[in-house]
Amino acid sequence: MDALLPYLRPVGYSGVALVVVTWLIVSFSSPGPRRAVFEWLGAVGLYVALLALFINLVNRSLASGNRIGLFAFGFLTALFSIGLVLAVVQTLSSLRGPTKVVSSATN
Repeated sequence: MDALLPYLRPVGYSGVALVVVTWLIVSFSSPGPRRAVFEWLGAVGLYVALLALFINLVNRSLASGNRIGLFAFGFLTALFSIGLVLAVVQTLSSLRGPTKVVSSATN
């Protein structure tokens, strides 16, 4: 784990950069399948940035012996890890293109 910590900061900043770039693309493009891919890529970037933050905080709590911080940040790390996996799955699903849905949750 200690060997990966120097890469945590660039990965987190890359996630933030991905959020900003995809936010701009989504803001200035019309709705459609291509925009949906960028929406999900932005969500992936957000989860990557938050996950990098919370992994860093877990590492700090572990080093200082703070059990409450370790539990709280560990829980958030697990929560955002699950969110990252789901966002990646949705991104890959949106890359396949739209599906022919007869009904949806809103009608």
